[in-house]
Amino acid sequence: METPYHLVLVDDDHEFRRLLAEDLRRRGFSVDAVADAAALDGVLAQRLPDLIVLDWMLPGEDGPSVLRRLRANPRTQAVPVLMLTARSDDFDRVFGLEVGADDYLTKPFLPRELEARIKAILRRTRGTGAQPSLAPRRWRIGPVEFDTVARTLLLPDGTSQPLTGSEFALLSLFVQHPNEVLTRDYLMRATRGRSADVFDRAIDIAVSRLRAKLDADPQAPRAIRAVRGQGYVLAAPVDVLE
Repeated sequence: METPYHLVLVDDDHEFRRLLAEDLRRRGFSVDAVADAAALDGVLAQRLPDLIVLDWMLPGEDGPSVLRRLRANPRTQAVPVLMLTARSDDFDRVFGLEVGADDYLTKPFLPRELEARIKAILRRTRGTGAQPSLAPRRWRIGPVEFDTVARTLLLPDGTSQPLTGSEFALLSLFVQHPNEVLTRDYLMRATRGRSADVFDRAIDIAVSRLRAKLDADPQAPRAIRAVRGQGYVLAAPVDVLE
């Protein structure tokens, strides 16, 4: 019997948390439902989940602060996070993605939409069909090595950088299309598994985060370059190592 994906739901509204957790369990997920950051830390100390559903407004430490900590910790850096919020303006959406969220869903929402978002994230982070087929295990991108099994970057100074699900999905596409302009629409459809017009800034933000890991100076990116009015191109030399 296939082991269900393990989710952690973090929301301080007791009734909302209870009902949503029950619905997700009916949809086949294993769910730990907790009320705040401290309880989330307790779950993470025992086991890393496949995905965290994290509310923006929490008592004490809020969602964006929690997300910053997760992304700064090598142990939790690659755990996918879907942010929930009652705030729908673009500033908050951009901010959440810049901090490192893999997706963003505004309350109220239909449970089946949440399920679809979760499954789309899991496809691209767990390799269940949304990722392009990567025959080589390791690639060289300029001075950086990309390990597609460990999903990490090995930097010239010997340090390793884990990739989030969005970053891994993007880089997987770029290495298979070096020196080829990939449009924002193509990147959105190939990596996010849903309409590109949902929020097209998401790709720009994800590319910006990836540049910060590939380039010594992300303000003057050399590995991935923007092509005005079109999209992005992987301009660094690409070689298969293994």
